[in-house]
Amino acid sequence: MSSTDDEPPPLSIQDINNIITNLRNLLTSDCAEAEIAVATNTAANNPTGNEQDGSNRTGNEQDGTNKQDGDANQAQETNDEKKEPLYELGKLCKELDYMIRSFQELENLKKSLREPFETLEANVNDIVSDLEKDELRKQVQHNLRVFRNNITRVKILILLQLQAASINSDGNRALQTTFATGEAGDLPHLYGERIFENSYYFKEIEEKYEGLDVRQKLCLLCFSIFPENAEIKKRFLRFWWVGENLIARNGNDEMGDLNDTLTTFVEKRLIEPVLKKNRLQPRSYKVTPIVRSCLIHFAKKEGFFDYDQDGKPIMDFSSCNKACMVKSERATASWFADYLKGNDKDGNSEKPKEQEQYEEQGKLLQGKLSADLVKLQMLFNFPHENTLIRASQQIDKLQTLFNLSKQFPDLPTEWFSKMTGIKVLYLGRWEATAGQARHIEVEDIEFLKGFKNMKNLRLLSLQGISGIPKLPTTLCKLENLRILDLRACHDLEKLPDRIGSLKKLTYLDLSECYLLDYIPQQLNKLSELQVLKGFVILEAKNSCTLDDLSELPSLRKLSVNVNTTKFNIDEAGNALAKFQKLEKLRIAWGWGGMPGKEDSTLDSSSEQQQSKTKKKQASSISSAAAKASTDKVNKGEDKGNRERSAVAAAGEANSKTAKLGGGLRGTANIALMAKKWRRLSMKEREPQNLEGLERLVKLDLQCFPRSEPPTWLVPRKMKKLTNLSIRGGRLGYLNHEDGQKWNADTLRLKFLVNFKMNWKEMQQRFPNLKYLENLRCPRITFCPCDANGVWQKFVQSK
Repeated sequence: MSSTDDEPPPLSIQDINNIITNLRNLLTSDCAEAEIAVATNTAANNPTGNEQDGSNRTGNEQDGTNKQDGDANQAQETNDEKKEPLYELGKLCKELDYMIRSFQELENLKKSLREPFETLEANVNDIVSDLEKDELRKQVQHNLRVFRNNITRVKILILLQLQAASINSDGNRALQTTFATGEAGDLPHLYGERIFENSYYFKEIEEKYEGLDVRQKLCLLCFSIFPENAEIKKRFLRFWWVGENLIARNGNDEMGDLNDTLTTFVEKRLIEPVLKKNRLQPRSYKVTPIVRSCLIHFAKKEGFFDYDQDGKPIMDFSSCNKACMVKSERATASWFADYLKGNDKDGNSEKPKEQEQYEEQGKLLQGKLSADLVKLQMLFNFPHENTLIRASQQIDKLQTLFNLSKQFPDLPTEWFSKMTGIKVLYLGRWEATAGQARHIEVEDIEFLKGFKNMKNLRLLSLQGISGIPKLPTTLCKLENLRILDLRACHDLEKLPDRIGSLKKLTYLDLSECYLLDYIPQQLNKLSELQVLKGFVILEAKNSCTLDDLSELPSLRKLSVNVNTTKFNIDEAGNALAKFQKLEKLRIAWGWGGMPGKEDSTLDSSSEQQQSKTKKKQASSISSAAAKASTDKVNKGEDKGNRERSAVAAAGEANSKTAKLGGGLRGTANIALMAKKWRRLSMKEREPQNLEGLERLVKLDLQCFPRSEPPTWLVPRKMKKLTNLSIRGGRLGYLNHEDGQKWNADTLRLKFLVNFKMNWKEMQQRFPNLKYLENLRCPRITFCPCDANGVWQKFVQSK
């Protein structure tokens, strides 16, 4: 026999539990026998009887009593010696009880994890079986995501069991209400828990974190300030990281650094992409609760932000150079409440050295806070007075101020102007607007004049803030500003005339500024501007135009809103052809840019023209016949001659009508003739220089007002176009010259009632098509789209 056959089988958890239980019972019985023996000896050495008072005893009796006491003491010492092993046996019983409970908990954990592990096993089997089939490769990707999510759930379940076991131990009775009062399924706060920081999951994430370089670590720590399961937009991360100078260093590509960094985090399972339907690429990311708790620990350790005991960021920047503006969920600091009541309890206590220095500088007058300090305390709610003093002294060192949840981000003018070291000032809304957007409002814009001192500011976001009708001229002194985010500033009416002074500005977002009615021409002086969103074409005098924007040498992405009927899309092709680096273009027609009733469709105008021609034709025939008959009667001709004359007159009228409109059938060609004439006239206005148009990679037209496409929208002039999107409007077709084909591989057609094309024609004209969206376009027929109106080539080919 082999040596392995002699080895006993491994013990199960139940076997170990039974062995420990028997040992405990044996020890318990020994303890009981020892207690009985001790009790018997004690009874023998201390007989019961009536005790006499010492004053009534004789001398002999007293001596006898003393002798009995000595014997009793000796017996007590003997009993104490026998109790010592009894005490040790009792301690061992308690240890064995703890081991029994631990093994019982492990048995319960094993039972609770049986079903999740069976699910993981089924996931693995599905993945293995799908790998053997080429037509199910996409299903493998889906199964991998499901498998990864199930593993995360099991890890969280194990962690919860370990935490519950720790809390239910004898040493942690006081913490039992922490989880007992929580809702089922809620993940407790892991930040600050010692058992979590010693767990395998924390060590695993810590190892991944330490494997990043310094720049990547700082980028990752930005996720630590957001609530659990918050979706952080890719655009917002780009803003913040550019403001912190974490990407696009040394002339590197900004989007390239952004995508590489996010890809690294996703591959390491530190963040998760948020995939939504009809989106080829993720636009948002989030972190799991476990990773978030680890990031809070790392951020607190590095002094990235300051947090409270629950892991929530606070507004105290006295220990770091970054601060979050959060809505007040805690009561006013006790010392400040006492101060407001006029009862300063610490007035007679020893003052901190910092406070004494501050009083010497005149900031504290006769034990009272200055008005500036009161405003600063009301905004940030510092827990201690010396913290307020220290923060006020180093506000010029503050580098990042981020509005996480505050509704009224008005800053005291005195302190706003002292933020000379600020690099990132994000006062606006950061959340995705899928649900109800958070309302943010300022009561007065006077504090914005403090921009003049912010020479280091790189990012300024006022997104979604109401109450800002105009921006102060001091904004134009931000010589290092890279990103200006004014998206959804609904009250904004105009931009500063000297906005061209922002020489380093690369990103300007004016989207959803519906009251904006003036854009200065100096906008074309922004030589480094790469992205311009929300540019409005207006009828205002001296307002910036597309021709002015064509002078921007670095512009890559442009979004245009048309609010005037005088805008001619065909003539705009000449301006678009002048752009040097434009790759992405979106043009949307608003209510002010839509034509009136006089610009109705050609179909309705042709029907009216046909009706008028018919009436005119009938009138010509009847009047000619009546005239001929009257003339012949007056000349006294016979009846036969009158009839021949009437017929001849009728024929003459018909010939005249045929010359005018081609007869009754010829009237149907009037619309076609008008259309040909219009095409010829438009062809004369086609741009001759096609370089700017040939660089376009993505084109998005929204609410296009005509049934005919722009004259420059043809395959010959859009050679690099890979993404074409047309949403809403009256467009009826696309031009195809001499059978030329489009190079686009992505086509989105939405809400086009008049657009007509079938699947066969689409395949012929778009031979490289890989992705199609066809949503509510009733005249686009026979397309093999799914229930969401989406068709993808690789799905269809499989």
